[in-house]
Amino acid sequence: MKLPKLRELKEALTAVFSRRYTSRFPFRDSPAPEGFRGKPLPDDQWCIGCEACAQACPSDAIVIEDRKKEAVRTITRYWDRCNYCGQCEEKCPQPHPGVKLSREYDFSGYTPDEMNIKQEFELVVCSKCAGPVGTLKQLEAVSGRIGPALASSSPDMLLARQIQIKRQMPGKAKRKEITRSDIFTFLCPVCRHEVYRKEAGN
Repeated sequence: MKLPKLRELKEALTAVFSRRYTSRFPFRDSPAPEGFRGKPLPDDQWCIGCEACAQACPSDAIVIEDRKKEAVRTITRYWDRCNYCGQCEEKCPQPHPGVKLSREYDFSGYTPDEMNIKQEFELVVCSKCAGPVGTLKQLEAVSGRIGPALASSSPDMLLARQIQIKRQMPGKAKRKEITRSDIFTFLCPVCRHEVYRKEAGN
């Protein structure tokens, strides 16, 4: 019976003084390998608040809230709902993704507010119905990408490119009747169609 016990003691001592086979996380950083899909982080330089990532997200981890009276769009990304599929990064229309999956995997929190990140954008609203047209950053990015020639064919793009922002906020007195002069104001697609329809006499 002594020999087996001595063998076990030898193995235990060998294991104690041998090099560790596992990482020392969380006492030391243990970086994730390349290509690891971790916490999605927005890039404020490239994100334009266009909603593309929210529409592509299968787990509804990206929530868009438009506060029309304040002309502000808030994007909230919930990490505790995210399944790290990478659709938000893949479907971003920007030349460089406005949101990227980082290699960060060690994140937790004591409250739900610690498990999300918020962004705010200046929102352009329709001058007639106060519906959202898009973020100012989005209109500027699109008009800059298509160039002055094509941007001049769209009043919204033209206004954004020339930074002639004349937004009528909800609650102010407005004409109920849509007229030709409304073409050169920010309008949602529904109201713009109505303006062009009346301009054509239909």
